[in-house]
Amino acid sequence: MAVAKAPSFRIAESETNEVMIGAKAGDAKDVELMEAIPQMKQLTVTFSNISGWVPLMNKADPPLQKVKNMFTSKQEVHEAAKVQRKQIMYKLAGACYPGEVLALMGPSGSSKTSLLSVIGGRTPKSVHLEGDVLYNNTRLTKATKRSVGYVLQDDLLYESLTVWETLYFAAMLRLPREMSTEQKKQRVAKVIAALGLNRCKDTIIGGFFRRGISGGERKRVSVGHEMIINPSVLLLDEPTSGLDSTTAMHLVATLRQLAQGGRAVLTTIHQPSSRLYQMLDKLLLLSEGHSIYYGDAQLATEWFHKLGYTIPYLINAADFILDLASGDVSTKKISGADSRLHLINCAERFLTEHPGGYQADSKVSENMLGSELWNAAQSRRNLNSGSKPTMNPLDEAAKESSAHTGPISSARDDYALASPLQVVVDTQEGNPQKGGKQHRWGAPYREQIRILFTRTIKTRRFEALSTRDFLQFLIVGVLAGLFWLQAGQTSTVAGVNNLRGLLFFELMFMSMRAMLGALFTFPSEFKMMLKERASGMYRLSAFYFARTASDLPIDCTIPTCFIIIVYFMGGLRYNAGSFFANWAAVLLSLLTAQSIGLLVGSVITHPKTGQTIATITALTMVLVAGFFVQSIPDWIGWLKYLSFIYYGYNTLLKIQFRGMTIYDCGTTYNPKHPENNPACTVVTNLKDSLRLQEDPNQWVWEPLALIAYLLFFRALVYIALRKRTKASVR
Repeated sequence: MAVAKAPSFRIAESETNEVMIGAKAGDAKDVELMEAIPQMKQLTVTFSNISGWVPLMNKADPPLQKVKNMFTSKQEVHEAAKVQRKQIMYKLAGACYPGEVLALMGPSGSSKTSLLSVIGGRTPKSVHLEGDVLYNNTRLTKATKRSVGYVLQDDLLYESLTVWETLYFAAMLRLPREMSTEQKKQRVAKVIAALGLNRCKDTIIGGFFRRGISGGERKRVSVGHEMIINPSVLLLDEPTSGLDSTTAMHLVATLRQLAQGGRAVLTTIHQPSSRLYQMLDKLLLLSEGHSIYYGDAQLATEWFHKLGYTIPYLINAADFILDLASGDVSTKKISGADSRLHLINCAERFLTEHPGGYQADSKVSENMLGSELWNAAQSRRNLNSGSKPTMNPLDEAAKESSAHTGPISSARDDYALASPLQVVVDTQEGNPQKGGKQHRWGAPYREQIRILFTRTIKTRRFEALSTRDFLQFLIVGVLAGLFWLQAGQTSTVAGVNNLRGLLFFELMFMSMRAMLGALFTFPSEFKMMLKERASGMYRLSAFYFARTASDLPIDCTIPTCFIIIVYFMGGLRYNAGSFFANWAAVLLSLLTAQSIGLLVGSVITHPKTGQTIATITALTMVLVAGFFVQSIPDWIGWLKYLSFIYYGYNTLLKIQFRGMTIYDCGTTYNPKHPENNPACTVVTNLKDSLRLQEDPNQWVWEPLALIAYLLFFRALVYIALRKRTKASVR
């Protein structure tokens, strides 16, 4: 590719003595494993006049304001909203062609990430946008979006999966269904080899509490997650942040080599080293949302020199231009802020005439900038005329290399001259024949559910069956069994009243634990779900069904052990029918409580707010269930029909006491054999004697209500997730 690059970064023949900096000896060989993008699938990214506004307060309108807006014209509402916004991007423009690496640079808060999210079609709906982003002169569609890889600044990866598993599941979900499983595995192996991850492919990703791969390897896995689909466009948000200079350079070298396979690579870079900066093709330098330079990255210092800002000797070019963008370069007569505004005005005036940016053959004249800006630039150059302008040796090498290779814009015309690598083109792997049907989703619907189910089981393998949870259930179950040891073998009113406490505790402990635990399920996975949904990996319903199905074996295994301990130590009915009915009723209540927790967690974004709402809801359901309060006033008694604990508790009472003969021997007297005690009488109305809300001898209809509640809340969870994922980005 006709790009400007320092000679030290060329991939040399093995017989030469040239030293290779920033690339391992096997990098070229590794990248050969990645097939090039066919010319018909290459994408050119152009963006023009991008302006953006964000709300001043990240808060919804208060209720009174919403009512007021109902009686106000849409134009007035729009104008009022515009006043409450802050502009963060100002008519930004640029382009990235196949084979190029376009870097977005600028100090913190210069809207690098915001611009990248606009280009990738992942802008939050709270941001008001103007301008156009085109892929091959057409707007970004869902079909095109599946050819765009987007690497977030934060490495959103499942900590419990290994490197191989992470890329394998991505391949199974994202690659075309025409590819066989073996071909998809081969693609995973190619990506792992190309990114140098072979040594850690069987190591878990890890996180804060569980050690895994290194930071550089995590970043490469994130890149590999997008490289799996062999994207035509690759967008990366600060991929070098948090990495040492050598690791960052290796990563950018890999991106450079991937671009040479016909991909357009756009990346934000915060603070590049001098060696890393020399590997960039094009540069868009931002300053508080304004474009301060756009063009050949190696000619940036030449542009600023023409405007009167010469780079000092032995200063990193990247550091110097970032200082200019930050307004930190000043003289005795000119402040840094004035310098920054002057450079912004010059860049905007120049880009109006030359939208392709500054290149080797670009001329800067008075007619182009206008007399005022031109005179200001000349006066600034005169301030530095006392000493001969000096160039950084790295810039001189880049300029010399640029003179031999020509302007970077030639990449749009003769990309065939680009690659020093011998890239293997595989036309058989998952590329449907021209005119064939293009499926929207990589994997079929049932296959999505199966793959997501397997992945969910693996991602929860450390937490679901952990020793901590097992010991918790074991200790609580044994304690409850000791407190109510063989309490179920009594048949007196006093004994039954004591046994009711065991049944209620068994139900409440399991349900409350499941509800509060489910609160943080979707808040912790929401960012991952947004990322994967934006990439078109799967249908939301497939993810939801897989997640729901995985809850059954994972969330019911250890609770089953708890039920067994409590049931037999408590001496409940010794027959198979009663045991399995008790087990099913408790687990059904557990899943219903979990559904309520999932609903609150999917609707309420703030964890503490969600926990407060869940606690109030749980306490209300517990109080009206009929154990603590036996007689509830009629005007508020209807609340019990909204409590799933009411239905679960009555189900357990009917399972335990249905058809039993109960003796009344007084409220405290509990003889071992009441049937032989003349002081004990048979209870004919168990409901009144025990002050129950339902007769235990009636038919057991409560499980139907629990099933209805379970399905209803699960449906609400899906609706809430669908609404949130659709409302988050546009």
